[in-house]
Amino acid sequence: MKSLRYILVLLITVVSLTACEDLVVENLNDPDFDTAFSNPNDIKGVTGGLMNRWFQITQEYDGPGLALWVTADAGTCSYGNAGMRVFGNQPRLEFDNKPSYADATITENYYNTLYSVLSQSNDVLAQTINNGVAMDDGSTDLVNAVAYFSQGVSLGYIGLLYDKAFIVTHETDLSVEIEASPYKEVIAAAVASLDKCIAVCNSGSFTVPSEWLPGESWTSAEFGKLASSFAARLLVYGARNKTDDNATDWAKVYTYAKNGIQKDFAPLADDIKWYSTYQTYSIYGGWGQIDMYIINLMDPNMPSKFPDSGLFSDLPNNGKATSADARLESDYQYLSSCPFRAERGYYHFSSYRYKRLDKYLQTWTEPMPEFYKAENDYLLAEAALRTGKLQEAADVLNASARVTRGKLPVLPADAAQITKAIHYERMVELMLSGVGIQYFQMRKENLLQQGTILHFPIPGSQLDVMQMEYYTFGGSTGVAGQDYSNGGWNK
Repeated sequence: MKSLRYILVLLITVVSLTACEDLVVENLNDPDFDTAFSNPNDIKGVTGGLMNRWFQITQEYDGPGLALWVTADAGTCSYGNAGMRVFGNQPRLEFDNKPSYADATITENYYNTLYSVLSQSNDVLAQTINNGVAMDDGSTDLVNAVAYFSQGVSLGYIGLLYDKAFIVTHETDLSVEIEASPYKEVIAAAVASLDKCIAVCNSGSFTVPSEWLPGESWTSAEFGKLASSFAARLLVYGARNKTDDNATDWAKVYTYAKNGIQKDFAPLADDIKWYSTYQTYSIYGGWGQIDMYIINLMDPNMPSKFPDSGLFSDLPNNGKATSADARLESDYQYLSSCPFRAERGYYHFSSYRYKRLDKYLQTWTEPMPEFYKAENDYLLAEAALRTGKLQEAADVLNASARVTRGKLPVLPADAAQITKAIHYERMVELMLSGVGIQYFQMRKENLLQQGTILHFPIPGSQLDVMQMEYYTFGGSTGVAGQDYSNGGWNK
């Protein structure tokens, strides 16, 4: 049931679900493919849209972002939209993986679109690498770098979020059966693609066009650093539990992060082709709010859960926190009431929202943070810590946003304090940047609430197409500690 014919059916399904975007996933075994896709202008045109398609599916309202945000206890919302109420439910529930599930789109669309981006990346590389087609304008290195990057991040995010997947690249032999590979192998394949992107960037000279990445200017050297940062992100955030986390190749992460970005990666919104409804609905008035778990990190005098009474008067200072961290005032806004429905549980309630991105709500044309330089700092600091470089880990954190924005005291070269600080920074500083960061951090530290799903199954619609047996995770379904959390910060 896992042979080539099912992979092709999968890709055909991707096309049908994304037809409104005029996307085509070619059959590389079709003799007309080389003819139809041999024009360098066609190849470059497809390449120019790859990063936009990957970015947009990670930032969509009906993608997994909002659901992961609430299940990580980073955000909170009692509304049923985009799976937020179900994923934020306490106790955690089994994930409904049936195609009929009302919010099936949060994993189906994501899975399908990532495979579509992967397929188009493969199409490009099949021509430029396998068939040796060169761009007439000398931009072959640019095309190859972007295609390898898109191949890597699409495969990588499939590996981050799903328990297994089909690894298909331009190098895959489609004449033999292809079986679903476990997430670790998927992530390894993704990193290998990013390595190839880095190699092209290091040997070539180009600048990514602003039409491909608006508001950004990335030279070949800088784009290689971006790929290096993403490789570090995938290796660190792929861990499903603390055992996985401890087994991470931290020396490899250190090398990637050491060679990572020195500026933020934040495409400029135009509210037409580039936008983030994930960020919009997380911060829009009356929608998502900041979970009390985050406020408790910033002010330990504040409870990590809203009172069962539902009364603000039962919170210290009516829920208005105080903190040595300057970001409580700059990035977070106190609210004296909560609009959520009480009958759905007061544990959804909060006295804070996130305001750092509020300018985006005013203009709709602001940079949309996907990968802060600060995130690379924290990846480097953790890798330094895990490889015995305590002083370097402290130095990196003390030169980061923790001190420059948060105005927090400098840290000594103490492993326990550094570990605590890295967790704090990922939860506080990186809020609403890359999708899933807080979820991945809580997951690898065994801090997700008991019963929380640790990865998604292959979407039910695809199981039907491929005639695979139905399965799912969450609640008490699956293997404890591998498919659903048996830990939890509130245990």
